Amino acid sequence: MSGPPQKFVDAIKNGHAATANGHAVPVPVTFTGNDLRDKVFPPVRFAIPGVLAEGVSLFGGREKMGKSWLAMGLCIAVATGGVALGKIPVDQGESLYLSLEDNERRLHERILTLVADDGIDLGKFHYAQDWNRVDEGGAEQLDVWLPDHPECRLVVIDTLKKIRPHTSGKRNMYDVDYEAVEPFVRLASKHHTAIVIVHHLNQQPDPADPYDAFSGSSGLTAAVEGILLLTRQRGQADAYLTVDGKDIKERKELALKWDGEICTWTVQGDAEEYKISKARREVRDVVGDAGDPVTPTYVADALGKSFNTVKKMMWEMSRDGQLASNGSGAYYLPNNSNHSNPSNRSNRSNPSNPAGESVTGVTGGLFESNPDKPHSDGENPGPVTGVTGVTGAAHRPGNPLEGEE
Repeated sequence: MSGPPQKFVDAIKNGHAATANGHAVPVPVTFTGNDLRDKVFPPVRFAIPGVLAEGVSLFGGREKMGKSWLAMGLCIAVATGGVALGKIPVDQGESLYLSLEDNERRLHERILTLVADDGIDLGKFHYAQDWNRVDEGGAEQLDVWLPDHPECRLVVIDTLKKIRPHTSGKRNMYDVDYEAVEPFVRLASKHHTAIVIVHHLNQQPDPADPYDAFSGSSGLTAAVEGILLLTRQRGQADAYLTVDGKDIKERKELALKWDGEICTWTVQGDAEEYKISKARREVRDVVGDAGDPVTPTYVADALGKSFNTVKKMMWEMSRDGQLASNGSGAYYLPNNSNHSNPSNRSNRSNPSNPAGESVTGVTGGLFESNPDKPHSDGENPGPVTGVTGVTGAAHRPGNPLEGEE
């Protein structure tokens, strides 16, 4: 078996390797595990603690869902050293908001809404509405701007469509998408800055993996270091923000509340706990409005939810002190003690009630059967944890999200 060509051997002896076309290049430098272990790196810099680290993050959401309000709010929070998402304190630094889809009049209206106090200094908040595409020197423009603003901790590009390279459509889509984002990855690492690229979602209604929600190929999410995914039912004040990335130790989903008066998103806590809390509030509202003790069947019908789900939740709420049982499978709010009073004539479990009303569909007392076991006819209950929550402000007429992405 023949060895490598002599020109490669001679080049290596001289400290160089030779490419196939004869051009000499330096011999690759490698390191050991000991070298790596002994290195000391500065801590990762977060623009928004626990949410947005240095590097490139792809931020997606449906059209007119409040992405631009949220992105601009993050930039203002960084520039003023204020509070992001209503509750997260951030270190002050400069920020750059590339608003490539909205006109300046709209930006003016937004900043007056987001910063009502004229005394707040916005000198560290920078914005631009014209920026070259990547294939026209857009990344190089940012590479020149950032050294002149060394305190810059956050750059938002709104949106990817306005800055990605022109393409002929004949290339592999994965490569095209990857190359649209990759130049900014190098810049973020070089300047220790968080760069957020706003993007749209595809038409999948509810993808199992949040990385599959973004429009385009997987080349986009492969190139970036993190994602922010904003989801909510249209017209609802509650939304959920999925946060994930290479420097985020564990993927998290935050519950957000939209305040239509000041057009601001506020963190409500962990999304799963908030969803449970919201579901319990809905049950309490139905029970409270009914006045008399009501069965899980009544509540399930009122909410349009599964009987077994509601039955289990009401049992758990009674266990946690959020509901009280009359002993016959019906529930009332615990602060309404009249329902447990035998002399209360409105109490349906009161034998002296002349109306002679009875609760139908009840097979036994509160603990007579396993609440985890589904039943089609019994009003038995089951187990969970309770958390307190905050209701979201209703979306006001004159939708401030109109015209925003």
